[in-house]
Amino acid sequence: MNNVVRKRAGITAGVVLAGIGLAFPAVAFAEDHSKPATATATAEARPEAGKGAELREERRKELAEALAKDLGVPVDKVTGSLEKFRAAQGEKHREERKDRKDRKDERAGERPDPAARQQKLADRLDQAVKDGKLTRAQADAVIAAAKAGVLPGPGGGPRHQER
Repeated sequence: MNNVVRKRAGITAGVVLAGIGLAFPAVAFAEDHSKPATATATAEARPEAGKGAELREERRKELAEALAKDLGVPVDKVTGSLEKFRAAQGEKHREERKDRKDRKDERAGERPDPAARQQKLADRLDQAVKDGKLTRAQADAVIAAAKAGVLPGPGGGPRHQER
């Protein structure tokens, strides 16, 4: 039984290493031929944030060294590729944050018209009645509850009623 477990562990380790070997060459070879960045230069360029920054830089250096060893390429090349990847990811996240903020700013101050909201609800309920998901009596009950402010959400629900 112990031999079976060892074989499975060996196979799993081999698959993981093969996956790393296949996944990271694209990152390693995607670098341009400008001056490669090193972990030391990167650490100097970033503002110090205490012990956490040192630990992150140490982990990044260990990762670059391990990948370089597994892939058989120089550490500087792997480090440069990883830095490019991190920079691209950072730019992507900044754009996503900017897009979310822009959408939030567009919605700010805009409150949907209660009559329009109730009409949308009525339309959806009518469609549910046509599809056979609700009866007309159930749809009418939901509409009555929405008009009375019983349903949760904008413009209704217990938090919007006086206590």
